[in-house]
Amino acid sequence: MIDLIGNFIIAADAWTGNIQNEMDARYVEQSSLTNLFTEHKFWGWAGLLSIFVALAAIFYFQFQAWEQEDQEQK
Repeated sequence: MIDLIGNFIIAADAWTGNIQNEMDARYVEQSSLTNLFTEHKFWGWAGLLSIFVALAAIFYFQFQAWEQEDQEQK
């Protein structure tokens, strides 16, 4: 009985491992973000730079507004 259970576990493990290997072999990445940086390098990096510059400008002007408010309160 124990041998039967052991053989079943070994067979099930081999079967699930085979399914996993088949899934991995057919997987193809379909990410638009990945394609942006691999196929369209200029637009990907230009977009990333524009996001960084926009965030930096928002923080800069927000800190300027806070400093101006602090100067007015003194």
